[in-house]
Amino acid sequence: MVAMTFASDIPLALLFQRLSWPIGMVRWRAARAIRELLANEPTRTPATQALLSFLKGRRTESEVCSILSVLTVTNEKHRPDIDDVVGRIGCPSILADVLLDSLYGEGAALGGWETAHSGDPPLGFQPDAYFMEQKGAHLPPNFYNRLIRLERNTGLPFVDQWAWEWQSLCAALGTKFTRYANYFGDVSEARAGIVGQYHQRQTEVFRSAFIRTFAYAVTTWGMPLESAVGYLIDHVPAVGGLFDLELNRKPDCLGNIPALCVKEHSDLKGIVAEWVRENRLKDMPCVSLVSPLPAEEARYGDVYLGAFLVTPDFELRDDRGLFEPMTLTQLGTRLSVDGFIQDIELAELKENGKVGWAAPVCSSLLSKPYGYWTADLFSIGMPVVAPYCLPGPARIRAADGTLRLVDREATLASTLLWNDVWTPNHPKGGSTRCGAVAQLSRKLFCALPGSVDADLKLAWFIQTRVWKREKYGDFELIERRDLVLDEAI
Repeated sequence: MVAMTFASDIPLALLFQRLSWPIGMVRWRAARAIRELLANEPTRTPATQALLSFLKGRRTESEVCSILSVLTVTNEKHRPDIDDVVGRIGCPSILADVLLDSLYGEGAALGGWETAHSGDPPLGFQPDAYFMEQKGAHLPPNFYNRLIRLERNTGLPFVDQWAWEWQSLCAALGTKFTRYANYFGDVSEARAGIVGQYHQRQTEVFRSAFIRTFAYAVTTWGMPLESAVGYLIDHVPAVGGLFDLELNRKPDCLGNIPALCVKEHSDLKGIVAEWVRENRLKDMPCVSLVSPLPAEEARYGDVYLGAFLVTPDFELRDDRGLFEPMTLTQLGTRLSVDGFIQDIELAELKENGKVGWAAPVCSSLLSKPYGYWTADLFSIGMPVVAPYCLPGPARIRAADGTLRLVDREATLASTLLWNDVWTPNHPKGGSTRCGAVAQLSRKLFCALPGSVDADLKLAWFIQTRVWKREKYGDFELIERRDLVLDEAI
């Protein structure tokens, strides 16, 4: 990024306001720019002053944590002094203390969250109708589902407390009851199933009320603080390593797969065969790819092509194809994927077919926390070569905007991502127009599948998805899939 200088505070103020933009991708890119300004000596002082001023003006817990999260992915030499930071936090929380300890070492926690809640709800309190209707719209539904499970296990009214915290915050802040952000898309498309996850002002209130609920649970119900942190960690918007990914240009290994596959009656087997022959010759052959289809022909559609290890008798099931299961990597409060790779056994990812079974060469990385500013990247799946396809232990390292699996300094595999005529809108069950590829070193690729199990064969599974509709009505999903044995090509 080119270094910036400022003749006034206006450009910096506009940049920081982008951290409140309704689109997560915009917040992520703005945070990247802020970090760059903090890292650059000529711009560090004005950027630091702007950050501290912006932090002081935050009126919700989640907004405070967003600023602290930007600092967690900033080099410690470029961060403001701890006293300057804690002196400007007006909304303390358990999560803010976790981030402060991560930033400045154990003991940096501000405290004050013990009373940062709304107390007991009134006798006979019932959650507001808007709250019940919108709780799964402004935040992903899994947050509500977690509270339901907690209620079943403890008998304590977590959902009611969340609703009470939300209602109290709305009254204190004067937050309006906004609904779906139709101004970011086509109203008729939204009614037909094209949606987007937008971070509106109500999102901050729902998220902050959730954070405050656990302050109440710890101080009033005696919930262990460590347990509360486990429920709050997914409210961290930025995770090291994933935050550093660059959205690259389309990789050469993609070839012309999307353009060929978009045709309704294209020969999928023939397309795969031609692509595999070219792929075998590359220094880093591709083992997994997902790409949007050409926007001018299929605005909502994608193609997936991945390598699988299959038994000799394997047959696809009629009801569904193959996929790369998500493997959860627990980051805890370390807040970075760098250095982590979960040791997954082949047996854990086996999938039965009509006959025989298959296991993917790649699994889809999901970290906890995942950094919700980059959630669009997870929605397509983030393919990472499975450990059983590698010769030994490897580490994940984010370098040059790419996730790499390394042994010492040697790159064994890599994952890169890109955008293609990107929009925050996507069909239900689909994803935004992001793409991802995973590549494996030629030496390791040529050893498949014998390096894993000599009784298995290498196969390529391809699937296309296109959402179409007539002039009116809902979008309908059209899927095509096929499987090709590598030895048959």
